[in-house]
This record gives sequence, C-alpha cells and structure tokens, in this order.
Amino acid sequence: MGRVYWITGLSNSGKTTIGSMLYYELRKSKENVVILDGDLMKEIASGTQNAQYSNDDRLIRAKRYSQMAKLLADQGMWVIVCAIAMFDGIRDWNRKHIKGYIEVFLNTPDKVLRARDRKGLYRSSDDVEYPKNPDLVFSNDGEESLKTIVERIMCYEPKNEDDYDRDRYYWNTYYIDCKEKKEGPSDFAVTIEKELERESHILELGCGNGRDSLYFLNKGHRVTAIDGSDTAIDMLKAITSDCMNAIFVCDDFVKCESLYQVKYDCIYSRFTLHAITEEQENELLEKLKGALALGGRVCIEARTVHDGIFGLGKKVDRNAFYYNGHFRRFIDVENFKEKIEKMGFKVLSLEESTGFSKTADSDPVLMRCIFKVNE
Repeated sequence: MGRVYWITGLSNSGKTTIGSMLYYELRKSKENVVILDGDLMKEIASGTQNAQYSNDDRLIRAKRYSQMAKLLADQGMWVIVCAIAMFDGIRDWNRKHIKGYIEVFLNTPDKVLRARDRKGLYRSSDDVEYPKNPDLVFSNDGEESLKTIVERIMCYEPKNEDDYDRDRYYWNTYYIDCKEKKEGPSDFAVTIEKELERESHILELGCGNGRDSLYFLNKGHRVTAIDGSDTAIDMLKAITSDCMNAIFVCDDFVKCESLYQVKYDCIYSRFTLHAITEEQENELLEKLKGALALGGRVCIEARTVHDGIFGLGKKVDRNAFYYNGHFRRFIDVENFKEKIEKMGFKVLSLEESTGFSKTADSDPVLMRCIFKVNE
C-alpha cells in the first residue's frame, strides 16, 4: 500500500526544498510517487484563483490536502505533502485515517525564517499549533545537510503502516492446495439469491475461490468480486475469461476506492468481515452507504463472539485473535446492529445461530445480517 510523508513547518522552513529532494530520491526506486506542494496546490484546494489566508481558509485547504493524500495513498501511491497546515485537528485526522503516515516537522529557528523571507511571507509563530508528536524533527538551519535530512526521512518506518495483507500467504497456499476441489455455493448465497431481482449487480467482498460469485454468475447476475489472494483471483479470471458479466479484482476490499464509485444492488460478504479490524470495518461501512443502488442491500455472514473458537490463539485486539495461521475478529451482534443503525442503515433481518454453515468438522455460530440505507 501507499505512504504519506507530511512535511510541515512555517513559511521558509524548507518544506518544498526537502519535499522535492525526497521526491527525486524516491523516484530512483519507485514510479508511484507524487508531490503535493502547498504553493502549487492552494488555488486548486481553495477553489479560487485568489487563495485567502485566514485561519478558516487555511484549515479548509489543509483538510483537502489530507483527503487527497489519503485517496492517493489508498491506491498505492507514495505521497509527499509540503504544507504549513499547522493545526492539531489536521494532524490528528491524518494519524487516525492515513496508514503509512509519517509526519516531518521543520522546527526552523525564527531568525533563520526571517533571513530567508524574501517574499514577505514570514508569519509569527504565536498563533500556530506546533506538532505535539511528530515522527521526525529537523531544525533545517544549515547545521545538517539536506542530503542527510532526506536520507533520515527515507530510513524512517511509519508507526501505523497499513496492515493490509489479509494473511495473503496463508490464503494463497490454501487456494493452491484446494485448486482442484469443486465446491457448490454456500447456503447463504442460495438464500440471498432467491431474494434478488433478475440480473442484479452484485459486489462480493473477499470472494475467495469464487464458489458464490460463480453461482451468482450462473444465475444470470452481474458480479464484481474482490479478494487479496492473487492465486484465487488469477484462477477465477481464467475460469471466466469468456464471461462478459464477471470482473475479478485482486486488491484490498477496504481501500479499493474505485469499486465503491459504482452502484450495486447487493453487496455480499461471507466470512470476510471478521478478516478486518474494527477500524477498517467502520471505514468499509461508510463506503458501502455510497455504493448501494436505490433499494440495494448489504448481506453479511460472519463468525460471532459466541462461536466455539472465540478466544483461541493469540489475542491481538478486542474480540480479535491470531489463530490457526490467520487473523479472525469475532462480531458482537448487538454492538454491530447498534453501530450500523447509528450510521444510517436499516436492519432488514438479523440472525445469530449455528446450522448456517455446518460441515462434518464444524458448526460455527454465525451472524446473518441484511441491511440497507435508511431512506
């Protein structure tokens, strides 16, 4: 996934100079690098050719820089932002929402800033909010070379590196091992399909070996399906190479922004919601709201906190454990229902039970939840 270098400091602290050097150094080994410089972006971010400089105007621009940086980073870009943006609220939002975020503060002495102020842009530091916990701090007063500063930035690893992996190695191995195994659709897919209109457009999150996506296709629906296993996706692309109604994508189903710009009649998730963190779940649910067609439904089946394997393995977060080779987070049904209702969804049906996916080896406790946007 991407990364964001947020280089902040007062006017004349050297943001653009360091950002540009960092850009060209990164370009030596990466092609997906972009620089968003405050001086170049301010008219675009302001929406006017005459950018204003009140605190409110600066704050609006800073918010837009953040949103743009996140959008690009979510699509795998390495983004360098050079902007004053001296607001605690902006930096807090960045840390919370941007994975791979690195904050660089150029704490250049006032006398140096004044000496460099050829444009008359020097601004007193009395009314700015200095970063409280930047990842890197440089004086950039000439005592340390620019080359050394850039090298130190490049060597720094972000504290909140994106955790998208979805146990890719585990699932690639799993799908290679069961490549020849033929499976029919899940009971959940059969149940959901009976309620769908003809030729519905379905988005499946975490399609795995495609047993349900292929079933939906065979029933005459259009299917877009996404999974983090390139082994599974390559296999499904080969199987459906002549099918005009199938799109299979290898990517992170939380971060794949472009897929959520399309409207779907059904967004389907079976045994995938518990593969992501609660923070990622919240981000995903917000995106689903905008991706549902009028009357469209979200259909989810997932393990709950009452399942027999809950608590096994290493605990890594609330209701989340690393067990048997991969991550699982178990859904608290009442909390989930309360959350989605607060987010503006209407629950159409909600069940928690065994018997939904019973095999010879297991009978997990699952939640089946169907909901839509509250109109």
